[in-house]
Amino acid sequence: MGFYREYYSYSRKKASDFKIVYLKSLIEKNKIYKFIAFDNNEKSNLRKLECLRGDMLWFSHYIYLNDKTEFEIKYDSKKVSRETGIREENIKFSVETMKEIYDVCSFSYKKEEYMWEAYANHKNGVCIVFNVDNYDMLYPVDYFNKDEIDYTSILIKDYSRTQQELWKNGSPMAELPFVIKNPMNGDMKSYEEKEVRILMEPYGDSSFNKGFVKPQIKEDAGYKGQNIRYANCGLSVSRVIIGVNCNEKIANEIIKDCNQKGYMVEKTTN
Repeated sequence: MGFYREYYSYSRKKASDFKIVYLKSLIEKNKIYKFIAFDNNEKSNLRKLECLRGDMLWFSHYIYLNDKTEFEIKYDSKKVSRETGIREENIKFSVETMKEIYDVCSFSYKKEEYMWEAYANHKNGVCIVFNVDNYDMLYPVDYFNKDEIDYTSILIKDYSRTQQELWKNGSPMAELPFVIKNPMNGDMKSYEEKEVRILMEPYGDSSFNKGFVKPQIKEDAGYKGQNIRYANCGLSVSRVIIGVNCNEKIANEIIKDCNQKGYMVEKTTN
């Protein structure tokens, strides 16, 4: 947890500046990459094509991400209660509410050949190359054993601070569980993903649940995620790369759309 240990030691403004400098040290030539896979599910393929036509990215509720350890928070609620005087049920309510705040969209800051196999169904898909227009929208992913994160101490510290202090410095609990991943996900080496993320909440314009957040509200409502326009993510398209094994009809639709928008489009050769 090297990056986030230092990140959360700063005030919000300094933390933001530190994050941007760090991201620029990872991201080459101002480019990040989003792989999208197509398969034999026509409804799913159609949804993805509509998303591409609308210049939108899908932000998923974390329970639908492929790493089942996403958002694991292990803490001692009894100890937090003893140390802070906060009722244990209130602590649990607060933590469970935090899980509902953000949706996640993942990118790679490097494009490597294995990613076509892993994330674009053996080149039956596309890679969108984005220019980063707003680095502050991005969060680097730290690969760290989640069992070693002392969420108990983090919660005790948060509950011991004033609202003014929390506003000034922020709380690691708000974002940390969304941006820490175990180095291994089963047999998959997660640390090879070279991942950065954007986090978006669906409550600000009251479009979901009238703007109210509470534990398990997304699951209870059958909510899976949201589409967000590229511009609202601080991104713009540099070019679109179509995998050599992409379905011909889908590939032609994507080429047509890219030509209409003036996007550079190319196809892999092998």
